[in-house]
Amino acid sequence: MGYFNSIDLINFRNFKDYSISFSKNCNVFYGKNGSGKTNILEGISLLTKGRGLRKDKFKNIVKKNCEKFIIKADFQSEEIIYNLIAETENINNRFKKKLTVNNDKSSDSLELIYDKTPFLYFLPETERLFQSSPSIRRNLIDQFIYTSQNKYNKLVNRYNKFIQERSKILINKNNDESWLNQLEKSISLDALKIYSLRENQLNVLINILNIYLKDFDLPFKIDTKLIDKFYNNNFKNEEYENTLKSNRKIDSLVGGCAIGPHKSDYIFSVNENSLVSQLSTGQQKTIILLMYLSQCKYLSEVKFKQPILLLDEVCSHLDDINRNVLLTLIETFKLQIFMTGTSENLFSFLSTNANFCNITD
Repeated sequence: MGYFNSIDLINFRNFKDYSISFSKNCNVFYGKNGSGKTNILEGISLLTKGRGLRKDKFKNIVKKNCEKFIIKADFQSEEIIYNLIAETENINNRFKKKLTVNNDKSSDSLELIYDKTPFLYFLPETERLFQSSPSIRRNLIDQFIYTSQNKYNKLVNRYNKFIQERSKILINKNNDESWLNQLEKSISLDALKIYSLRENQLNVLINILNIYLKDFDLPFKIDTKLIDKFYNNNFKNEEYENTLKSNRKIDSLVGGCAIGPHKSDYIFSVNENSLVSQLSTGQQKTIILLMYLSQCKYLSEVKFKQPILLLDEVCSHLDDINRNVLLTLIETFKLQIFMTGTSENLFSFLSTNANFCNITD
């Protein structure tokens, strides 16, 4: 199991120089709005690849009137402690993030840690998952897949690159037939892989989710359905290529690509005859959080990975019953979990083993 022992935030958001130590299990940051609770979660999330849980521009994260931010952390895996540093570099007025492990910035050093310790983020806006645009649901499914398969991001990025390149050729009417054929073959191969991986991910997730719902006597059975005017499970690569070819004219006029996993949606139903989006806000949030915990169970028991879970304002909109269900379940995981809330009392269902920290301005 990998976990953070401590973190130092220097010139980061509202923090000039802030240090905090962690438990290897549950950690709760509480305090009034604007005190910096979510900023601590963001700091932790920036110790891995990418732009963190807020996906903000790095220049916006640097404290006002400062040149750069620095995040230092001690990360322990078994008996080994790794010194992690994330800091910004200003190169030609462009802020970039540099990550180092024990002063080594090679990708091998980072992969050594994060291959077994993926991150999962929950933010308040995730509460509207079932009512948001299809891209939000696709992104969450993709995030879950990425935590179990590190190379999935490369697949999605490559697919998007092929789509953009095909679109550019069609719009410019620079129709190199052989190159277009090759591009469309590559697009179809990657698209079918993405469809398949998403379907497998959802099947695993929903099976575990429904077990949790039954165990906690919650009166729901969840199912999902792919909404896609083009794709079905029997689709072959050649058929996909031929459809892309027949769509060239309309795609050249409209731009982009009219078919593919970047256009699909996933509908979540409850008890076979209703949509999850019709449930109360608290019920929807409970189901979403149980989805996150289902993914944690899958990663731990099937993929032998120990994710780190970041849950922002996890207790808002939950009644005592649902809050008790979630916090009780959270404590059964031997994972490092970070949660935020406005009051310590919201987490009264947690045992005394949890680490509580009052965040003040």
